[in-house]
Amino acid sequence: MEIRPLTFDDVERWIDMRHELWPEHERAALAGEIVPWHRGKTGVFVAEADGELIGFCEATMHDRATGCCSSPVGYLEAWWVGEGFRRSGIGTQLLAAAEAWAIESGATEMASDAHADNDVSLSAHRATGFTEHRPVVRFHKSVATKMAPPVGLDRSAAVTLRVVDEDNVRAVIRLEVADHQRSMVATNAVSLAQYAVAPKAWTRAVYAGEVPVGYVLLFDDPDTPEYFLWRFMIDRRYQGLGFGKRAMDLVIEYVGTRPQASGLATSYAPLTGGPGPFYHRLGFVDTGEEVEGELVTFLAF
Repeated sequence: MEIRPLTFDDVERWIDMRHELWPEHERAALAGEIVPWHRGKTGVFVAEADGELIGFCEATMHDRATGCCSSPVGYLEAWWVGEGFRRSGIGTQLLAAAEAWAIESGATEMASDAHADNDVSLSAHRATGFTEHRPVVRFHKSVATKMAPPVGLDRSAAVTLRVVDEDNVRAVIRLEVADHQRSMVATNAVSLAQYAVAPKAWTRAVYAGEVPVGYVLLFDDPDTPEYFLWRFMIDRRYQGLGFGKRAMDLVIEYVGTRPQASGLATSYAPLTGGPGPFYHRLGFVDTGEEVEGELVTFLAF
């Protein structure tokens, strides 16, 4: 079973599922609501099992919501799992995908609503951590905590690489590069999603002291052998403190322990302000190859 974002090929089945959730509405009217999703204003996620879509959820961003004290707020607009697949954790996984999308969109809280006589929906919301607000039954819960600025964090902080787990994954997702770097590297939410479906991958959070400051994702294939740095980022607030170089030294040290490792490759966008000079200072040498418009560079051991 897979939880993934909706694609264009899923639209017909998505409309069918929406109609099963809201049978009182005409299918044509429900189909017309795909426009906000198509324009990127709605996060839509589906559950797929054996090639069949068996559930979905939709989330939007609101400026505010009942019971919430932050802005913007992620709002769960639709949430449905087909009969025969309920009470198996699929709904919870769909909700987690919507929450991750909301966090990436800047939310720290999630809200929802349900009809007061819909016992199934009320129970599902309560079971996943939402809190009720009467007399209108609306729900909210915290899905992230805004990160404090790096008080007391300086160059002397010890840099380590740590496993990304349930305790730090939200903090890692919230890390972001500077505005001019956004087109050069995928978000950590995207990278973690790719890691989840890539069998030969290795990922770590970069810590300075006890603060998560960056993220690394490797293609790690000892069978080939091939070692390729897919993603590396340091949060915009922690750049310029030397954490990036020290973290890369640890990554290089790790790759050096892998079977038959002759070096580490990566690629970078040849743009002003890009990471090319950073890699070159570490000893990487451009190979002359290109991958999807990026220049390949290699550090030989």
